[in-house]
Amino acid sequence: MSGANAISAAHDYASSDFDVRQSFSGALHFDIPTRAKSRAATLALGDWSIDLVGVARSGFPFNARRFVVSPVLGYTYIRPDLVPGQPLWIPNQSVAGGKSLNPAAFLRAAPGLQGTEGRNDIPGFGLTQFDLSLAKKFSLTERLKLQFRTDAFNILNHPNFSNPQALVFFGASQQQSNQMLNQGLGGLNPLFQEGGPRSLQLSLRLSF
Repeated sequence: MSGANAISAAHDYASSDFDVRQSFSGALHFDIPTRAKSRAATLALGDWSIDLVGVARSGFPFNARRFVVSPVLGYTYIRPDLVPGQPLWIPNQSVAGGKSLNPAAFLRAAPGLQGTEGRNDIPGFGLTQFDLSLAKKFSLTERLKLQFRTDAFNILNHPNFSNPQALVFFGASQQQSNQMLNQGLGGLNPLFQEGGPRSLQLSLRLSF
């Protein structure tokens, strides 16, 4: 297998790994009004606010992979051949996301050749998430302010999944999502990534 066949710029012209074709995001802030007349009631009921942030987007694209050992490149991945007329995804209610890659859609390419599948030609799992925050401000002095805040991430507990590993000749587990999206993005602590299960955070902030 030659380097030109395994990694070809002509065959790799495609969408980037982080290409998102459709994306929506919105934010809403609402200061809760109060008609409290006493000082105690104002202290308890006043200065509350709600924030809502929503995100909905299409998924990151990916492609199927085949693990090979090349005398030129060493350990590497190449793409398989596509079978004409076969869908890339098939419904599968027993796995995360309700679908898995179709094993009948892929064939091993001839030795020494990159497969006919294009780079990043498979649409991945999208993301839908709403975060809700409830906050209250306390005026300690004219300049000293204290804010108590409760943040609920993914308040609807909507499931979001990462893309399959897509090693299509390594068994069924490689053709389906095996983790939630926040675990698959990598880099930061998954608690601070989008796409995880519903979680709560309590915080205090002192401003001066």
